[in-house]
Amino acid sequence: MRTGNVKWVRLGEYIKQCDKRNSAGGNYPVIGINRDKTFMPTVANLDGVDIAKYKIITKGMFVFSGMQTGRDICIRIGLYDNEQPALISPAYTTFVINDEKKVLPEYFFIYFNRTESDRYGWFISDSSVRANLDWPRFLDIEIPLPSPDEQQKVVNAWKALREIKEQNEAKAVPLMQICQSYIHKAKKNNVDKYRIGNAIKIVDTINKEGYSYEVLGLNNNKTFMPTVASIDTINTSKYKVIRKGEFAFSGMQTGRDKCIRIALYDKDLPALISPAYTIFALDENEPILPEYFMMIFKNPEMDRLGWFYSDSSVRANLDWNRFIDIEIPKLSIELQRAIVNIYKCANEAKQIAEEANRLSREICSALLQHIIHS
Repeated sequence: MRTGNVKWVRLGEYIKQCDKRNSAGGNYPVIGINRDKTFMPTVANLDGVDIAKYKIITKGMFVFSGMQTGRDICIRIGLYDNEQPALISPAYTTFVINDEKKVLPEYFFIYFNRTESDRYGWFISDSSVRANLDWPRFLDIEIPLPSPDEQQKVVNAWKALREIKEQNEAKAVPLMQICQSYIHKAKKNNVDKYRIGNAIKIVDTINKEGYSYEVLGLNNNKTFMPTVASIDTINTSKYKVIRKGEFAFSGMQTGRDKCIRIALYDKDLPALISPAYTIFALDENEPILPEYFMMIFKNPEMDRLGWFYSDSSVRANLDWNRFIDIEIPKLSIELQRAIVNIYKCANEAKQIAEEANRLSREICSALLQHIIHS
């Protein structure tokens, strides 16, 4: 039920399609749009593709795809804001706002950058296997249209948080590069190395007492996450206890995923993890900082090495004996500490950017709800 004084309008009355093709063969970057409604370099193989048929998008244009809206519970829509034009597949629909005095492009995007809008897109998608949201049905969606001043308030909040996100992302990248450059230089200069097996010890603490610690798993980002297994069916007395400063490792599917699953646990309260994982700690007699060790495995180069070392099974696992044969650069504890401190600054900037991104969706959605119902 709609309340408040804000009028609702059919969005098809406020947008118009545009279809400018790359007929001149311009050498623009080719991009696509992902589920978080941001643009990314295309993952398509462009060998033999006639990019003259691709669409040119410029700043202020929208890109829409109704494919798999219901399956993914996501309306893929993006507002292009780069000064440099780009190319996008002709499978996408491109459009602009036809009167920006009535509808601010950023307000339009913010409205569709909400979980509520994605759920509605899923609700009205068709009954095909992919559950698509076709263009005519998209045009029939009604959106709230507050005054331009009220729209601007929401846009200002979104822009402020987005600026924080972009500034901190810009800080994080060069700091991460500095860290990796030190490690790369050490490898290039043939510094002494540690064989992992000589610098670690397995920790095998089983939860025999049945403590009700949080049950965690490990993802491809090398971070811990709440387990996806049903806790009600798990006998956690057989699970392993992991404590601060310890590592969890799984060699399963290393080659398939091109990722060595490893993470450093840094919480004060212990947690539980499946007995399928190997838990280990660094040997106290070896001058290696846990954070430095973990940084080594954040490098994509190590994932490629793990893929190379993985076995020939379907899942391409990296077994424990091969893992502990990997060597890492032996740096002075002072240099390790300096690299780790730079890394922490970079990681902090990255976390601020992620939080600003989350808040931009949450706060703007709340502001929209207030405007709609006031």
